[in-house]
Amino acid sequence: MDSGSVASLLFEAGSLMLIGMVFVFSFLGLLIVGIHLIARFCEAFPGETAEPSANLKGPSANLGRNNQAVQPGIDGSVVAAISAAIHTHRQNSKK
Repeated sequence: MDSGSVASLLFEAGSLMLIGMVFVFSFLGLLIVGIHLIARFCEAFPGETAEPSANLKGPSANLGRNNQAVQPGIDGSVVAAISAAIHTHRQNSKK
């Protein structure tokens, strides 16, 4: 290999590296600017927030059997079946 060939290859490698680094830096800068613009837009135009249900009386209102949290759409028998399965699995795992 002659030194002129090596020098041109190193120059090409350096220029590709520089172009790549500039591209990545530009992309990340645009991404940060975009995120800030979206944050300002969300502050200027806040969406509707979900209001809590009126039928809840306190933090313990969503507790089912054994003081386990129950979501309003989940049937109590499903929670009981899942709890029984977990209990059985834990008992079998100890052996």
